[in-house]
Amino acid sequence: LKGPKVRRHSGSALCQHGSVRSVRAVDAMDKEFPIDEHRATKYTFDCHSNQWFEHPVTLRLNREPFGEGGMRLVYRAREILEDGSEVDAVVKRIKPASGLKPEVNYHEAITQMVADSYAQEFNKACAQAGLPHRLAFLPVSVVKIHGYAEPLCLEPFLSGDYVKHSDNAGHRETDNETAAAFSYFTYILSQKMLVVCDIQGVGTFYTDPQIHTTDGEGFGAGNLGAEGIRRFLRTHRHNLLCEELGLPSPDAGLSDEELAQKFQAQEREDAALGSQDPMITMLPGLAESSTWNPEQYHKGLSAITELFLGR
Repeated sequence: LKGPKVRRHSGSALCQHGSVRSVRAVDAMDKEFPIDEHRATKYTFDCHSNQWFEHPVTLRLNREPFGEGGMRLVYRAREILEDGSEVDAVVKRIKPASGLKPEVNYHEAITQMVADSYAQEFNKACAQAGLPHRLAFLPVSVVKIHGYAEPLCLEPFLSGDYVKHSDNAGHRETDNETAAAFSYFTYILSQKMLVVCDIQGVGTFYTDPQIHTTDGEGFGAGNLGAEGIRRFLRTHRHNLLCEELGLPSPDAGLSDEELAQKFQAQEREDAALGSQDPMITMLPGLAESSTWNPEQYHKGLSAITELFLGR
């Protein structure tokens, strides 16, 4: 895998804040980029059993990246199945010059699978309320290519119009009701201990979310802790779907005077923060919630680390 000569084009599944980018299907690997075939091992985290499931895979992988984000390079790939068929995918690698360790990918994989576990709960709640809304996060695995020590992330390729609905700093990029209600749903379901944000993807298939926890621990480099949760709540708009799901309003029970004081305090806090974002941290662990606790997160992180070091 190489890092130079990164090129952006319409096939990239990445976008800037507030943008919509058309993502074409990967009908053929780019001919100008050499392709290698690799034997690899794929590790997928299951939130319910708190275990990593291991599967041998064969990958056809471009040597050169076709896109990039703030922290990672993105490579076009195909996963070859046992029957010989191939599945379009992308492999994501931490930029060597980013200052982040490749092990960040462990956190990223856990983050996305935890987000999907909350998506499943959201879908159940919608079904019980007789609502048609459904969403999902792409399954992300940690992959180890034989002969390489560096862990990478593997996920299916998304084809279609890629939209970013929110970020991890409290900004809303769209007025999408489902995306906003889902994030607030995770906050309530976790007993206000975390929030899944940075919602982006194609339709209601999402990828690359961020999770903020009250103690700022776990979930990779974008967990802004309690400040991240406060920023989300400041811009959250309680919509009809929130009401239909029975989610309590953040302002429930407040008098007009208390609401005015709240808004004034938020304005003062926003003015004090200015345009600067809080420092990004990356720490192991997870704030306790109705579904997750620090012990589970540490066990999952330790297990994947041992799997890589043992090979």
